[in-house]
Amino acid sequence: MRPLTIAYVTIDDPADVRAWSGSHHHLAEALARAGHRLVPVGPLRPQPLLFLCRLLNQVTLHLLGRRFHYRDSFVLANAYARMLERRLRHVQADIVLAPAGLAAIARLRTGIPIVHFNDRSIHAAMEYHAVLKDLLPWSRKQCIALEREALERARLTVYTSEWAADGARKACPARAGDIVVIPMGANLDPVPAPPPPRAFPAAELKLLFIGVDWENKGGPVAHAALQELKRRGIRTRLVVCGCPVPAAFSDPDLLPEGFLDKRDPQQRERLIGHLRTADIFILPTRFEAFGIAFCEAAAYGLPALGPRTGGVPTIIEDGATGFLLPPAADGAAYASAVEELVQHPERWQRMRTAARARFEQHFTWDAFVARLMDQLAARGVVTKDR
Repeated sequence: MRPLTIAYVTIDDPADVRAWSGSHHHLAEALARAGHRLVPVGPLRPQPLLFLCRLLNQVTLHLLGRRFHYRDSFVLANAYARMLERRLRHVQADIVLAPAGLAAIARLRTGIPIVHFNDRSIHAAMEYHAVLKDLLPWSRKQCIALEREALERARLTVYTSEWAADGARKACPARAGDIVVIPMGANLDPVPAPPPPRAFPAAELKLLFIGVDWENKGGPVAHAALQELKRRGIRTRLVVCGCPVPAAFSDPDLLPEGFLDKRDPQQRERLIGHLRTADIFILPTRFEAFGIAFCEAAAYGLPALGPRTGGVPTIIEDGATGFLLPPAADGAAYASAVEELVQHPERWQRMRTAARARFEQHFTWDAFVARLMDQLAARGVVTKDR
């Protein structure tokens, strides 16, 4: 396939390694490795309009207990369209690629084919994701209408999970044929080598939890699983990375690492060390658009325990790379899943191998780019023979 010139549209600064949990940065690097030329078109910061939208959201939350989801609103979509149309006049590109850019492309008028990529659809996430709960009625209508406009305008819409794609297909059945699933890659730099063989179980089991919000990521359930495993006589340690652990959950076998910044070499090595030495990844998250932490765990060959919710089932292959539990499963249920592997170590070994293989096939950004180009070629947007 000939190299493409890609207008890379991002609301946030595409050079910011923290934007969208690092996905903007890692996708851009993968596109460059594949030989494509990126023309960054971002960040998009229509001030003072953006400030006023944020202020209105705070006012409605305080006075009415209702949200104005300004990120996917008509007023910002119109502002983004004006900004982008001015900038794209000076860009000769083969495609416009807009990761997490629903509002950015919903009202964009351009002759360049648009590719929209996201980890959730409004239709699926409404009343599921925290930022889409308790919306003002008119804000809710705007979100739903904008998603439909974006789906109609995009030549190809890519979601990271079947959960998100199914929601979008229901929202806009006429565009179902141009809505596809391509899981995003793990934000790892560099990609780790395959994990070396090792015995299991060790004298002490090591569970790893990585999440930025103790409550929403199911920290209390993970803590209860730790307590239950110890009660059953299985020596266990739980390492928590990404968030503080409330004092009420203190335990001598719980190691709270807090937030580990990957940009800091020492903190990054501590995180990698835990990924390398953990036995099982546990994240009983309450809601999850995709779950990139599960992909990172798979890169290190960690069998994963998570709920059958949101995008998680796209990552965990139940019974093969880990276990999917009911969304309301308690600590005892997670402890039983761990105990199953302790009692059948050969199954843990198979899951370890399968998790890494699944990562290599599905959860790298290079794999994402290759599959994206195949989808574009299938629709005649690009050609493979030039």
